[in-house]
Amino acid sequence: MVTDGLNPFSLLVFLGAILGGGALVVAYVVARVAGRAPLAKIVLTVGGVGAGTYLLLFAIASITSRDRVLAPGEEKHICEIDCHLAYSVVGARTESNPAGGTRYTVTVKVRFDEETISSRRPKDATLSPNSRYIALLDSAGNYYPGSPEGLKRRLIPGEAYTTDIVFDLPAAMTNVQLVLRSADFETRFVIGHENSVGHGKTTFALAMSH
Repeated sequence: MVTDGLNPFSLLVFLGAILGGGALVVAYVVARVAGRAPLAKIVLTVGGVGAGTYLLLFAIASITSRDRVLAPGEEKHICEIDCHLAYSVVGARTESNPAGGTRYTVTVKVRFDEETISSRRPKDATLSPNSRYIALLDSAGNYYPGSPEGLKRRLIPGEAYTTDIVFDLPAAMTNVQLVLRSADFETRFVIGHENSVGHGKTTFALAMSH
């Protein structure tokens, strides 16, 4: 299964780092105000070791990752903590844009993978997806964002649908790929997430028809 890298463990580590860091900052300030320099030094050391460990794990996860390009029909799972939404490209076509340039229409299938839901989640409970970023990526590394509105539909486990995403580009491009990922800002700081700095990305190849 190809995922965006978010999982309960990495999320817990991220939340623990935030809460632990906040607690250490408060403890350091209290120690300094109380004039307890030795305690403040200990707190500062613990905080430094914790931050260094997190950054080391973050760097290892990014360095050892790799880019993936999924073939048409292959799924990428985006984690919603206790369940996954699976995305795949099932069609793509180009046509001339009346305003000039080229219009790309990409058909994306969205599926709520019922095999990934938590045992505590009701089978008929709907899911409203978190924010998404979607764009076309050309061979020169340029991004052309599209509207994620068609990806906001609520789903129940096992449900699926397709939606067309339209991109208007200034000209026809070669080796175009689709980028579809979480747009949640905090994922940039989660160990092993594809949005994190230096981490490999998963994109979709497009087999264009005219």
